[in-house]
Parts: sequence; structure tokens; C-alpha cells
Amino acid sequence: MKFTTLKINLDEGRVESEEFSKEGIYGIIDYALYLHDEVHRTYELDPYDPKNVTVFGKGPFAGSILPGAHRLMFVFRSPLWGGVFPSAMGGAAYQFQNVGVDFVTIEGKAERPVVLILRNDGENLSVELHEIELERVIEIWRGYKGEEGVYALTQYLIDHLGSKFKGMEYRIAVVGPAALNSNYGAIFSQTLRKGKRVEGSEDWAARGGSGSVLLRAHNVVGIMFGGKPKKRAFPGEDISSFRTAKGIVEGIHKKPYNDVIAEKTVKYKYNPKLKTGGTFGGNYPAEGDFVPILNWGMPYIEKEERIKIHENIMKLYWEPFNKEAIETKNWTNCGEPCPVVCKKYANGHHIEYEPREANGPLSGVITLRASDISVPAVDAMGFDAIEFGGTAAWVLELVHRGILKPEEVGLSDKPDFTKDALLEKPVEASEKNAKLVAELAHRVAFGESEIAKIIGLGKRKASEILDEKFKDRLNYGESFKDYGVFTPLGDDGEITPTMYWAIGNYIPYPIQGRYWTFYQFGVFLEPEELAQKSLGSAIWEFWYDNIGWCRFHRGWMKPVLKALFMEAYGESFDMEEHSKKQLRKLINYAKKAGYMPVFWDSMRVIDLLARGSEEFGNENWAERFKRDKVGTAKEYLKRVLNEYSSALGVDWTL
Repeated sequence: MKFTTLKINLDEGRVESEEFSKEGIYGIIDYALYLHDEVHRTYELDPYDPKNVTVFGKGPFAGSILPGAHRLMFVFRSPLWGGVFPSAMGGAAYQFQNVGVDFVTIEGKAERPVVLILRNDGENLSVELHEIELERVIEIWRGYKGEEGVYALTQYLIDHLGSKFKGMEYRIAVVGPAALNSNYGAIFSQTLRKGKRVEGSEDWAARGGSGSVLLRAHNVVGIMFGGKPKKRAFPGEDISSFRTAKGIVEGIHKKPYNDVIAEKTVKYKYNPKLKTGGTFGGNYPAEGDFVPILNWGMPYIEKEERIKIHENIMKLYWEPFNKEAIETKNWTNCGEPCPVVCKKYANGHHIEYEPREANGPLSGVITLRASDISVPAVDAMGFDAIEFGGTAAWVLELVHRGILKPEEVGLSDKPDFTKDALLEKPVEASEKNAKLVAELAHRVAFGESEIAKIIGLGKRKASEILDEKFKDRLNYGESFKDYGVFTPLGDDGEITPTMYWAIGNYIPYPIQGRYWTFYQFGVFLEPEELAQKSLGSAIWEFWYDNIGWCRFHRGWMKPVLKALFMEAYGESFDMEEHSKKQLRKLINYAKKAGYMPVFWDSMRVIDLLARGSEEFGNENWAERFKRDKVGTAKEYLKRVLNEYSSALGVDWTL
């Protein structure tokens, strides 16, 4: 397949556009992995080295009429995880396709912070580097027109540079102060309509520290992109035609096109059985007392008490969401024409499960009003909200236990971080904890204290420093890591898992923190079955990311994908085998970078496994954990990775 690439070298101020074609490259992960592994050998570099290329772009089906085909993908070497990592931004490729290229690579570092302006007037593509002094950027982050962080910078760029896109569709992606002072800064973008930001349409390329790499490796604070709409030319069947695309989908599913999409995406739009919709609306009733709370403290709370806390969550968190976002039909999409309108919003901000869970119940916040304090603050600072929420919950527990002092962290008070608080005074405790999460977000994002800067490294890296600094506050043999929940890789790689009490979330696979695993909560499988199911998931999650397609559409899209490659491009190949090949490449890259699977170095994670075996009904493993908790955990992990390695034909073992 042929792709058009735009190469931007910020050291030399050089811009080149070229056609690229190489056997076995069908999408953006394929291309980025080729650059990182074979061309630039970034496994030899520090993640913040300017030669750690950032690649972003669209998939081969952007420009089709099919919904979900317009995710903008960012691929980079992660400063948090250690390996090559993909991060997805919903809908943004719908505007990016007007730039007229498939992929953009950023190499080198500008002397001063810059905004990349990519604009196509319908005939020519222009690339401009607009410089902004760092002091001015920080000033904007601290406040512009009553907003802060990524929202302020987005509005500033609309006001000062938006005129460059007069008469064109465009979009803006920016970083916040979290990118400057943490390893888990994200890239934010919001749909624009006639130069105005569309309420509730916020989206992020967040996981893995994409924003941190963009700023600290390349000195890029924002990207503006767009142009005059131009019809995409496909070499085969024209899937920009509704009739053609409809025919392909109906030919596979043997049902009317609209019915297929509606049936397979019901959870994300509106489920009439539950009378709710979106990830927030669907997940809380489904998870019940398995909802992560109080820094993953579920193993230490009796089931009856967890059930009562969940009842409070449903009453104070879920029911207000239904009234304010579902009954009012405050629904929108991520920026591409899509009937699913999965974005639910109220009070000016989107309400989605993962950010509202990580900076909600996980952090001792179980009312919607209180989460309106914590989540917008975390978002404004430009954090990966999942990573920050996992970190905030860890810090709040440490402060609650007296292992860290509020003033050391920069907090105004100690949190109400107990099950009793969530049972007996949920409104007051939630408001207090939410304010502390918001305070912590500002302290870490702006690096306002020594401890805040350490926390910005991530839980695992920070623990190494804090263990030495405050060793007199720990019990014998204890570590700050023991209170953190993260999936480890190598000596210092880490990522906060997605917000499910799911055993597959804690296994050090080549990509974690996203859905390249078996993430079903409430299930404790035999290790070999977990490995097989995780690999099965990774095989297809790879494809959704490789072609920039929204995974919310996977139910109907997965069976159609092979036909789309054939019809639109005349390409026929073994999709599962290609995915396995690329997983092996990701593994070999990680190994060359020095990142191999390791046993969990957090007792909290081991306890989640041990209690999970009991709670999820696996009596055999539960008994074994009771006899030898750590030894059983080692055996379980070893067997999962042995099976995963065997199935892939690669060594990815302990």
C-alpha cells in the first residue's frame, strides 16, 4: 500500500513530503514501528531524546463514509512504559484528512516552543512553525479568558491563529503543563465548529505520555491542522460512496446497514433496557461492587460494605448523570459524522467512565457534583486522566495513612479516605477528596514542590526515590510501591491499568493500560486461558489502532475489515498473522530497549489477584493463594506469560 508522509525536522527546520510504500505496512503502527525499530533505533535513546520520533496520522479508511474510521493515532516511545506505544484521539482524523497526507513524523527539537500549523488550501500544503516563548505558554496555561491549561491554550490559538484557516475545517491539538512536569502528559483536542469549541466533544491521545514526548522531546505545544475538504480517492471501490460502503457492510452481515450499526453500538449511544448510555451509564450498573474504589482497596473491604458503597455511587453519581446527560439528550460525537453520539456531557464537560472513575470512586469521590471539581481540573492540566487518577488515589492513601504529609505534597488537608466516610458522609467526603485531587493536579502539573516533581515521574519511579527519602516512615520490608497499582515492565516501566478489577489488566503484555488484553472484570481464568483470550483481544485491538478506527464500532467493523482492504485497496492477507508479527516486533523492540516482563513489585496488585480469585469464584486458586500468596502469584504470572510466549512464538517470559 502507498502512503503519503510529511517529515518535519525541527532541528533543521526541514519539511519533506514523500510517497512511501513497503511490503507489510498497512497502517500507522506498522509505519511507526518500522521507523522506531529499523530506521531510528529509538530503543537506544532516552524517551525525551529529540530523535524519539513522534508519528501521527490517519488510517487507510479515513475519508470513507463509514463511522468510526477517523481516529487520529499518535505513536511514540513512551517515557512511562518504556516501549513503543500507540495513543488514539477520537474523530480528529476527520479534519486531519484535509491536510492531504497520511502520516506526519516529527523529529528533532525546536529551540523555542512551537505550534505546528498544517494547512492545505485545496491546491498546496503549507507547514508553518509559530513560536511562543515558554513563559508566555505557562502564562496562558495559568489563565486566559477565564480558563486554564489545555482549554486556555486552545482558545488562545483560536483567537490568535484561527484566521489562518478562514473558510476551512480545522482542529487544534495541544498539551498542558502536565507535559512539562510529568511523564504522563496527554494531547488534548476538541471539535471546532465555525471556530467555536463544541461542548462535550473533548478527546485525548493520552495513554503512555504522548504529550510529554511531544513537548519535552520536540518542544511542540500545539498542532493546528486542516484545509479545504477534498474527496478521498481509493484505488479500488469508492467507499466514500454511501451506496458502495453500505453494500459491503450488508454483504457481510446480511442485515440492513443502519440496523447493524445500531445493534452493535447500543451500549455507547443509548441502551433502552437500562435507560442509559455511554461508558459511564453502562459500566456502573454492570460492575456492581467490583467497581474500583479507594485506591483499589476492594481486597480489604467486605463485600457487604462494597455493595452499600456501590448503592451510594448509583444514587449520587449514576442517577444524576442520567438526569443531566441522558434524559436531556446532551449527546454529541468526537468530531466525525457518527450516529452513535457516544459523548455524554453536562455542566460544560464530557462525562466518560474511565476519567470519572479514576478521579472519582478510585480517588474517594462518589458524587457527580464533586467529580465536576476533580475531573475538569485534571483534564485542564493536560494529564492522562487514567494515569493521574491512579496516581492521585495512591497519594491520597499515603497522606491518609500519614506516610506522606499534606504540606509536603502541597495539599491543604488530609483526605477522608475510608470506607466509613463513603458510607456515612459520602457527599462531604467526596467534595473534600475532589478538591484535594484538583489541588494535586495543579501542584504536579506545574511542578510546584520537590515531592510534586517526584510524583510526576509516575508511581513506580517515584517510589524508588520516596523509599529512600522516607524509609523511616515505612514498616520493615515495605515500599511505597506496595500502595500503588500499576502494571510493571522492566526495571522502571509502568502504567496504570484501565478501571476494571480484571486480572488481565495487571499482566505485563507488550502493550498495557489500553484494551490489548482480556479485561473482563469479575472473572478468574486459568492462566493459559487468560493468555489465549488476551492474545485474541490484542490481535484485533492492534488492528483498530493500526487503521485508526474507533473500537466502539468493533462489533460490526471486525467482520467487515478484510473485505474493506480487498474492495478499497485490492489487498488480501492474513490479518491475524500480520498482527502476531507486529506484536513480536513490539516485544523485540521492548527487549532491545531493556524492558522485559517482571514480577509485580506492588503488594496491592498481588492482593487484587488473591482476593479476586476468591471473589470471582475460582476456589482452587483461592485456596492456593491462602496457603502461599506470593508464591502462587508468581506461578500464575509465569504460566500466563509462558502460554502467551508459546502462542506468539517469542520469548516474553519472566
